[in-house]
Amino acid sequence: MVGPEDCRIEDTPEPELKPGSVKVKVRWCSILMENVGLYLGTDPRLRAPGNRLYRGHPLAQAGEAIAEVTEVGEDVEGVSVGDRYVSYCNYHEFHVIKPDAWTRLGRDVTPEAGISLPFSSTTLNCVRKANIQIGDNLLIIGQGPMGAMVTTWAAMAGAGRVIAVDKYPRRLEIARAMGATHTLNPADGDLGPPAKEMCDGIGPDIVIDAGNHPATLPLAMELARDKGRIVVLSWHTQPITIEDITKDFYNKELDIIATRASGPSHAYRSPYLRWTGHENMELISRLMNEGRYDPSPIVTHQVGFADAVKAMNQLKNEPAETMKILVDWDA
Repeated sequence: MVGPEDCRIEDTPEPELKPGSVKVKVRWCSILMENVGLYLGTDPRLRAPGNRLYRGHPLAQAGEAIAEVTEVGEDVEGVSVGDRYVSYCNYHEFHVIKPDAWTRLGRDVTPEAGISLPFSSTTLNCVRKANIQIGDNLLIIGQGPMGAMVTTWAAMAGAGRVIAVDKYPRRLEIARAMGATHTLNPADGDLGPPAKEMCDGIGPDIVIDAGNHPATLPLAMELARDKGRIVVLSWHTQPITIEDITKDFYNKELDIIATRASGPSHAYRSPYLRWTGHENMELISRLMNEGRYDPSPIVTHQVGFADAVKAMNQLKNEPAETMKILVDWDA
């Protein structure tokens, strides 16, 4: 990204292979609203200096990528040319990596499923922090790619009712495919009464805010039952203002939990901290290999590399029909 709506492909030197490393070539990447924010210049990394995330232009597009091993360095065992790895990275064609820095992807996992492995870990970490007990009623605000994956993990974690909320009917259809037992559309009216009715007349035990919008956290506080729990997925790109914190936060005695990225650093792995970000990624890879976890329904479109900018405009202009776009770098 050279500037707002100025995305260019530039030639850069191919990185040199080093001992203990492998060289990988990106084969697929995803286009999400995060990429649209970078494209438009609205992402916090591109806002005015002073924001702690600010990095300014030029800035490489980044996101989920599946890459294939093209060379194996000295002192590397158990890796072969053609093996596939997945990670969140800058969108460069070649990377030189330590094999354990990225997550290996099984050869039988489709690109439509495998591309979502990095953010699957972010959503799994969110559901872990929600501490779902078997039978808990859970409501997820927002059924974009991240919210839809939260829906699947919540169902797998043993939630009783999994209620998906979104304003776009197609996303609610996908939510059903991802494990939602109930769906609600705010266009149909006040969410409070139906949400309470679906949850034994008391409201959801847990509300996950996957909306990434200033209005969704206050809404989550409103919908949660007394003594309920709210988990905010990942991080907000816009400031949040709560006009009256007394009504819901204090009177209901709510727990509000923040969650960010795929989990704690693997450096903290111990008997007291089992699920680091690395462990989450490895688990998801195994579940994909075994056919027990398949996020492919959230990939609604596929394009070739030459159409990546068109894909960002499509996602910006057609959010009702577009969730995640898979980019084939060889097409």
